[in-house]
Amino acid sequence: MSFVDLDIIHGDHLIDESKLTQPKLIDANAVVPISQSLLRELSPTSVTLTNHFGRAFYQIDYGKESVIVDSLTGDKAQDIPKNQIREIASQIYAGNAAISQIELLATYPSELWGKKEPIWRVSYHDLLDSALYFHYQTGQLISKRTDLWRTFDFLWQLHIIEYLGFGGYEGLLFRIVSLVSLAMALFGFILLFYRLKPEHKQ
Repeated sequence: MSFVDLDIIHGDHLIDESKLTQPKLIDANAVVPISQSLLRELSPTSVTLTNHFGRAFYQIDYGKESVIVDSLTGDKAQDIPKNQIREIASQIYAGNAAISQIELLATYPSELWGKKEPIWRVSYHDLLDSALYFHYQTGQLISKRTDLWRTFDFLWQLHIIEYLGFGGYEGLLFRIVSLVSLAMALFGFILLFYRLKPEHKQ
């Protein structure tokens, strides 16, 4: 698990970091207030104005959920079209492979831990089956995945007994295995003590 550099595991080499620097807003004066009816509907805990590739968005957090609002209309943002995702991916991608597929997934895939909202996946035709994931409304880069990461994640989940959904180090199976291992270790020390204990001669 430590043979390959962790930055490569994370897929950092796939991204031109200089291109992630957000440009200035095309027209900062065009930002409008959020719809009051939407605010009343959501009862937000926080509102943040963000900028992604020249477009301004409000991120409204309420409870454990969030919604993206278009700063030009004050209403919920529309989904970014496929051709714009292709443009964003081409702008920040640092590799040489060609795009093999662009698709809008209904929910996050299992390798992103299954968040219940859509996400764009841009797949590349390379040896590591690389993929970039983008927010379906803002175009923000969410994550990078390669077969190196998938292999690492599989081994890590086996390591913490998470792969089959047993809750990882907080799960019952992990605790049972830990207790059994501890009991076996203590039993081994007891056997070692009796094995090394000097015999009393009669």
